[in-house]
Amino acid sequence: MELINANPVIHEKRERRARQAPENIDENAPEAIDQLEIFDHIRDIKDPEHPYSLEDLNVVNEDSVEINDELSHVRVTFTPTVEHCSMATIIGLCLRVKLMRSLPPRYK
Repeated sequence: MELINANPVIHEKRERRARQAPENIDENAPEAIDQLEIFDHIRDIKDPEHPYSLEDLNVVNEDSVEINDELSHVRVTFTPTVEHCSMATIIGLCLRVKLMRSLPPRYK
């Protein structure tokens, strides 16, 4: 099988940052989820064509994650390594499944 992008550019990974736990926790309130937590869930997904993560290839980055916790919506915008990538659908499905398995059911 011929590779769509035989020589992808590998980007340096950003250092993982520790999240700060909130001081006042309401046991009955839904747990707030932030941009960094979403990115941590998806950053290590492997590219379907290469042995690199989506973060390594700059397909996703922290800024590509939008979250509206009040409406329980998450949007991840990803950028394939080539313009007309036939793997874009597979990457999108991988992101969706990972988030569906990782986030509480209230998120869309």
